[in-house]
Amino acid sequence: MSYVTFFAPLLFGVIALVLILRRRLPVLATFGLSVSRHSPLDFLAGLTMPAIAIALVFFTEKLLGAITVSAGSITWPTFLNDVLAQLFLAAVLEELLFRVLLLTGLALLLDGVPAGRWIAVLLTGALFGAAHLGNEGASWVAAVGTGLGGVIYGIAFLATRSVWLPLALHMSWNMAQGLFGFPISGNHVPGLLTSDSTGDVLWNGGAYGPEAGIPGLLARFLIIALLFLYLKRRYPSGRIATLRFAPDPVRRPRQAARRDRDPVASQRA
Repeated sequence: MSYVTFFAPLLFGVIALVLILRRRLPVLATFGLSVSRHSPLDFLAGLTMPAIAIALVFFTEKLLGAITVSAGSITWPTFLNDVLAQLFLAAVLEELLFRVLLLTGLALLLDGVPAGRWIAVLLTGALFGAAHLGNEGASWVAAVGTGLGGVIYGIAFLATRSVWLPLALHMSWNMAQGLFGFPISGNHVPGLLTSDSTGDVLWNGGAYGPEAGIPGLLARFLIIALLFLYLKRRYPSGRIATLRFAPDPVRRPRQAARRDRDPVASQRA
């Protein structure tokens, strides 16, 4: 990850915090860090969609002869330490940087612009894809595939006003790739299987993994379709054109906002 893709989220996170305080919005809810009764359902749905998509990628590439499959090297300790913990922490870090900080800041800045939320999602998705160009086997196709992942997570974040759905989508995409034995954006973890690329990288993604190949790109669009189906069931009045599904955080009364900025006054109250 380059300095630009690390410090840009921090900068926009600061801008977001300033705008949140000026507009008297609840800090945690606006950053998507609050928990609601819907959070477990969002997390479960987010785990399910990429697992289905990657399973289809695996069987498609196997049928096309784009991979050779052998037994994996995973054990219970390596699953806990090298797969679950490692991929969870990686997903948490990237979601905090690219969605909680960067996307929140851009969405607040573009709030009054037509299609502002879509612009924010596409910009953060492009930066997310560019941030992985230094990984093993990366190419412009890989950047597009990873950027589409950023778009998926951005849609989920703004539509639910919460980090839990995009976090689960992100973690599940990476974990499913690893368990099926695919490289994960050029990185490797022990899997249930080992899937080695054979032939044209456009069909298997090569050393980068499925998102750098055609089946992986199509899987991203499948997840987008499944995501919108889920969102429309959760929020029947939600609008794809504006990415407004869950209610936005409610503006706080002036006195409550003043107490948040002045801890001493809060203690006196």
